[in-house]
Amino acid sequence: MTAHRLGLAAASNDDETAQLASKLYEHVRQLNYATAGPPSLTLPSTAYAILGNLSAATYGLDQLLDQINRFFLRELPAGRLGHDHGEDLTDVLSHHGQALAEARHHTRALCTALNEAQSAINAVHSRPTPGRIANLTTQGMAGEQDAGVAAAANDFPRPISDPTLLEPPFLSDRHNPVRTRRLKSPES
Repeated sequence: MTAHRLGLAAASNDDETAQLASKLYEHVRQLNYATAGPPSLTLPSTAYAILGNLSAATYGLDQLLDQINRFFLRELPAGRLGHDHGEDLTDVLSHHGQALAEARHHTRALCTALNEAQSAINAVHSRPTPGRIANLTTQGMAGEQDAGVAAAANDFPRPISDPTLLEPPFLSDRHNPVRTRRLKSPES
């Protein structure tokens, strides 16, 4: 195993490896909650980033499924596997391998579809709407931690060229060593 692969290892035993899968499920559950609406999903760029990360994760799932299959293919001939009900391991693992092959086919298709969905919204951006007031509650249930977000969202979205977002002028005779750089954007 190379030093690079060792550096990436996030688990040092089977329990920690199983815990990683549990955390994956928990993160997906939290994303489901977060993307139900404001305040956690208010920008097209957020949706774009989510789709890109889901595509990358799906691409990684293909490799993960292959590695699980290879684990069983390695363990069977070494004689390190048994079956609780005495079934023929060759048949069981053949069915397992076919199911994983089908799952890998679906992960590749999902990865492609997610890439297409992300590409489709590449140029989509938010525009300010006069008098827009963001509703930051999902079914009227905003927590105390959302109070600052709610106050800021009353005027969301604001273009980067909004004068209140610009740095105030420097009022000294001395040279200001900090320079801000303004990027061209569709809103400016």
